[in-house]
Amino acid sequence: MKATLLRASDFQVSDWPGGKTRQLFLSPPDGHCGSRNFDYRLSTATVEAAESSFSDFSGFHRILMSLDRPLSLQNASRQEETVLAPFTPYVFEGSDSITSRGTCTDFNLIYSDHYQGQMIALSDGQELSRNESIQCIYALDNLTVTLGEQPPRNIEAQELLIMEKETQETELQIMFSSKQPKGACCAVWAGLTHIPTK
Repeated sequence: MKATLLRASDFQVSDWPGGKTRQLFLSPPDGHCGSRNFDYRLSTATVEAAESSFSDFSGFHRILMSLDRPLSLQNASRQEETVLAPFTPYVFEGSDSITSRGTCTDFNLIYSDHYQGQMIALSDGQELSRNESIQCIYALDNLTVTLGEQPPRNIEAQELLIMEKETQETELQIMFSSKQPKGACCAVWAGLTHIPTK
């Protein structure tokens, strides 16, 4: 397993119509989000406007999670409205026409048809056993992460740990501990499984 730790200074910050976005990771590294030339992208964004429209990412799939406050999502493509509670993943298509109401900081995963994505909020003391080929942990608080048989490693708040399988390894056992109250969310886990082309 190859593990890479990215710090806040590694992230790209830019404006979007509803606030600011921080690109945490883009694959491949020489891809480009604006031209939609990438396989997957992890980012956080502030939703600062009382009402804002999501960017069009037709041809991609998306998972969104609020990290702090409820967010009302009006999905015109599905003709549904959802009040998204903090730390609840919302899965939708990049082509969906979505208007959000409310302000928050969110966490986003966007991925192409070559992948299947998942997202989970993690609490102090939680153990996770996953088999995805790419796994990412975004720290919301300073925490200690134990990956299988490896020595524990400390991750600071707003750092991103990316783990990529290099062989047909078994499931990765992950354990988290932080100084947050028990049950409080301390990190977000995102996983991607590569779908072989037929």
